[in-house]
Amino acid sequence: MGNGHPSPEAGLSTREAEGRLRKLGPPSETSSRSTSSIVAGNVFTLFNLIIGIFFVLDLGLGLYADSIFGLIAVVNSYIGIRQELKAKATLDELAVLVAPHARVLRDGSEVELISTEVVPGDVIQVGPGDQLVADGEVVSSRGMTLDESMLTGEADGIQKGEGDRVLSGSFCVSGSGHYLVDAVREQSYAGRLAGEARTFRHPPSPLQEEVNRVILAATYVMLPLAAILILSLGVRSVGLQSAAQTATAGLVTLIPEGLVLLMSVTFAVAAVRLAKRDTLVQQMSATESLAAVDTICVDKTGTLTAGELRLTAVEFADGIDPDAGAAALGRFAASAGDRNKTLETIAERFPGKAGRISGEVPFSSEWKWSGIALANGGSGASTYVLGAPDILAESGALTLPPRLAKKLEKETAAGRRVVAFGQSGEALPSDPAASGAPRLTPLALVVLEETLRPDAAETIAIMREQEVDLKLISGDAAATVTAVAFAVGVPREAGVIEGPDLPDDPEQLAKAAVENTIFCRIKPEQKKALVGALVAAGRYVAMIGDGVNDVPALKRARMAVSMGSGTQVTKGVADVVLLEDQFSRLPEAVGEGRRIARNIHRLGRLYLTKTVYAAALILLVAVPGFAFPFLPRHLTVAAFLTIGIPSFVLALLPSDGPLYRGRLLRALAAFAVPAGVATALASILSFFLVDTVAGESLAAGRTAATTTLIVLGLCFILLLERGPGREHIAIQSNMLAMVAALGAVFAGILALPPLRDFFDMVLLSAPEWFLALFSAAVGLTIASLMWKLPQIERLEVPADA
Repeated sequence: MGNGHPSPEAGLSTREAEGRLRKLGPPSETSSRSTSSIVAGNVFTLFNLIIGIFFVLDLGLGLYADSIFGLIAVVNSYIGIRQELKAKATLDELAVLVAPHARVLRDGSEVELISTEVVPGDVIQVGPGDQLVADGEVVSSRGMTLDESMLTGEADGIQKGEGDRVLSGSFCVSGSGHYLVDAVREQSYAGRLAGEARTFRHPPSPLQEEVNRVILAATYVMLPLAAILILSLGVRSVGLQSAAQTATAGLVTLIPEGLVLLMSVTFAVAAVRLAKRDTLVQQMSATESLAAVDTICVDKTGTLTAGELRLTAVEFADGIDPDAGAAALGRFAASAGDRNKTLETIAERFPGKAGRISGEVPFSSEWKWSGIALANGGSGASTYVLGAPDILAESGALTLPPRLAKKLEKETAAGRRVVAFGQSGEALPSDPAASGAPRLTPLALVVLEETLRPDAAETIAIMREQEVDLKLISGDAAATVTAVAFAVGVPREAGVIEGPDLPDDPEQLAKAAVENTIFCRIKPEQKKALVGALVAAGRYVAMIGDGVNDVPALKRARMAVSMGSGTQVTKGVADVVLLEDQFSRLPEAVGEGRRIARNIHRLGRLYLTKTVYAAALILLVAVPGFAFPFLPRHLTVAAFLTIGIPSFVLALLPSDGPLYRGRLLRALAAFAVPAGVATALASILSFFLVDTVAGESLAAGRTAATTTLIVLGLCFILLLERGPGREHIAIQSNMLAMVAALGAVFAGILALPPLRDFFDMVLLSAPEWFLALFSAAVGLTIASLMWKLPQIERLEVPADA
């Protein structure tokens, strides 16, 4: 390469490619990331396979009625897949809006194309924030500097000159230029790497990890129980048909198969719901990951403010003719190759004609100024610099006269952005990061004003109500940033720290990041370090950005959020994109994520209770060889009424329960172990009282046990929200209505002979009803006593409480 930097194509392993392409992906794969997150890590498939085995075994033995449970699992799988595919179709339509685009020169005119429309031979124009969508060779450059960290791991930007090679996957951080395309899509460098790293998958969300632990625990319980049960059946020489019935009734009930299914469906429904609110979820599990967010880092520009600049005033230095100064400003803005919003605003106010450039330093967040050298015929060159006055003053390049210094203080205190414009007889440095700006004669101060987003103050208030910590990180001066922060409701006592004052020690940096709220004069690497320090301190950090300088921090955060008007690369690395730039959508998304998490936690109690009582039944009844109190069809109707229908309803109803972050299995066990053990004991008692004590038929005993199981199951549905410290929570009226309706359905099954015969049940007499309900009352008493045990309460209540 012409600039002496090694080619990133050399010596990069597949493992490195996987890591560096983690959030990149080919430009056309925005929607495919959603697909992979739907499919990846779905433990549910394993359990459906187990159910399918029993389903086939039952059909082979002619036990068609007993196979309903397996059939329901298959139908549930179909419903879940259909729901997820519909969600994907909706997201695909929105994904086109954020796919990388390229400005291509064809037939002498500039056209904007999506990445898939670019072909070899096209000439692409590149500016700050543009992601390169194809490989090629630079044909012109005006300080074009590329970030190739996604490809090489090299954090520093690399300046590209004519003849240098550029690769897809990198993006422009400053300057501008053109390159000739010679490789696209699969033939490009990033495309080849993506092909080698196809096995990479996004890591699961916190809830997915916790639910996987729950299912893994159920597996650990199921496998030894299955071995014990099969061994017991073999020792007793039980017939194949009877063994299949017992195994189906016992083992299948252990599987919380609907929990993962409903989690996937809930993610899909939430993604579609957010899409209708102009929030694009590029990773399906991100809807739930938002629930874990406890810290949000935002940039001032483009997040709290609308990102639009208005030039309010220009204060010229003493002795500077306003007309000449305005002409110099207009010429500078027209000639600069890096046309950011500041220059565009100046150019709009002071139109000028571009001059011949003999040297240029594009603007960078690293040094916070830009400069050009304009050729003056045979009289040399005039050097002009536009940048942050405090940074230029600190470096010794600029000294403001008293009148301009007072103007700077007044305008920054009012929350306005002020840039200094100066002239120098010195040349521009070849390395601005190391040398700094040349010595300047001040010409003017340009005052710019940003418009606050109308929803910013309300959004921050909502975030504080939800106990989400706000970190405002900006590259602007302290006076400007604090004025904006206080205007949107950040408390005036909030901690403020500037970039030069940040400690280098990781522990001290983490302490400063946690204790302070407003961070000023922050460089991109410092922003990344602050986000990393918060993550290291145990915070679940969401970073919101829109500019190229936000990319390192976005990649370091646990949740990356981009504005829809952000740069291509910003949207490319984001998990969530706020399409209409509405900051207020973020608290809504966090609330949606927390609703999902609470509902899944509530469903987890329900499904784990089923697992516990099934395990208890196997140990207490099946293994010793006693008559099993249920047939598979009895468990089918019980699961339908106490698990199937309620779980779909509960997945959509609001929940008042707590969020169990990092302790889901313990918290679920605190409810499910007492409820499951009590259900098993009560069912056995009901079966024993009717079948043995009362001397009724086996069918009557099993009907009584099924009745007790369903009554207890419906009661526990009403108690799902309860727990230590939550005894005051009222039972929702719609929950009562649902339970009453399900109870009526069971009564209808018992009352109608065809249904009663199909499920192999009998009509209970009054004494048998009494014994069944008495057993249910005993079960509730046992569960209540167990819930009050200190050992059980400690499982749910956090250790620090």
